[in-house]
Amino acid sequence: MGDRSGPALVWHAFPLGLLGADQSGRDRTCGRSLRELIDWLPHVAALGADTVMLGPFFASLSHGYDTVIHRAVDDRLGSLADFDALVEAAATRGIGIVLDGVFAYASRQFWRLTDPTEDDDPWFVRDDGGELVAWRVDSLVTPDYGSTGYRSYVAEIMAWWLDRGIAGWRLDSSWSVPAPFWRTVLARVRESHPTAWFLGQVFDDDLPPVINRTTMSSATEYALMHGVREWLTGGPSDRIAATLRVHQQNCGRTPPHTFLGNHDFARLADAIPAPLLPAAFCLLMTLPGIPGIYYGDEIATTSNWSGSGSDTALRPPLNAHEVRLAPDAAQDLLVSIRQLGASRRENPWLTSAVLTDVRAQHGVLTYVVTGDGHLLRTYLNRMAAPVTVDADHAKPIELPANGWATRLV
Repeated sequence: MGDRSGPALVWHAFPLGLLGADQSGRDRTCGRSLRELIDWLPHVAALGADTVMLGPFFASLSHGYDTVIHRAVDDRLGSLADFDALVEAAATRGIGIVLDGVFAYASRQFWRLTDPTEDDDPWFVRDDGGELVAWRVDSLVTPDYGSTGYRSYVAEIMAWWLDRGIAGWRLDSSWSVPAPFWRTVLARVRESHPTAWFLGQVFDDDLPPVINRTTMSSATEYALMHGVREWLTGGPSDRIAATLRVHQQNCGRTPPHTFLGNHDFARLADAIPAPLLPAAFCLLMTLPGIPGIYYGDEIATTSNWSGSGSDTALRPPLNAHEVRLAPDAAQDLLVSIRQLGASRRENPWLTSAVLTDVRAQHGVLTYVVTGDGHLLRTYLNRMAAPVTVDADHAKPIELPANGWATRLV
């Protein structure tokens, strides 16, 4: 996995949740360590994924994003030895590990804030009264992104984990950090790790300028997730067509990271009717970009997030054996995703393909992606009745209810 193209397919896990840790941080017991993620690697490989992207596991106070020490594994998740074992096991299967870089903010108990040198060389912003400035919520504080010391520290941390064998970084909340910070830091890291992949978390619909300013390898594309969810739940045809036009624009410089769900939004199976879940993954897997699967979505995991309002509901504990024990409908979904994932791995040109000929009407969506001498036509029917779709220069296609089809030439 190199900097220019990035991963082919990502499996995204939230370790504190998946491994059943107390996400409040009150109970610091390590019941299941990062080493257990080794058991998931055969499943990841069967999906066709070549990358595992891990949510934060640095030493933190509660949910993982309130970081205290970047060089330590959270005691609820084991040790550096457990992490090293995971990296080694993943490498034997050709799977890279990408970490969630929590650098846009820090916990009020971050180690540097108790270091006497902070007074003379401050890394964090303070108000006129000398108080630390909060980052969006009071428990987090804002770094001084112009601080030479903090920039050097972030570059050193990123290189330190890359030296341990990871393939790259997801840079959380990078939208909130000035572009010069990332340009400086990433240039330094690339000196020693030129093929590392850097994914910026941004919410902009227009991603190429963000990538241009920051020099990141890729950026998150939330617009596609929202557009797919809306269309598959009855949204207007012109909206999904517009979403796909924005998507193609976002693919202009480097492939964006695409996904249907993550640790911050309602579970995919909460948002989309079960019969349409395979169609959702067909969209994800046949469009240009770097697709990602949020753990559990491949077996239609649901949550009570809308009722509880707690993000922990989106980050549930799972065991690898639960994949085999999932109900028949979930197994059928999993088979579809594995087939789509295998096709994705066999056609790496899809990552940077060109999207054209988008047509959406009467509950049917069709489009074409081309690249490297290949052409893939995709047909999706969101309706609960079969339809016949005209295919250019070919026999009409019979689409089953809530069904889809592809033609590769």
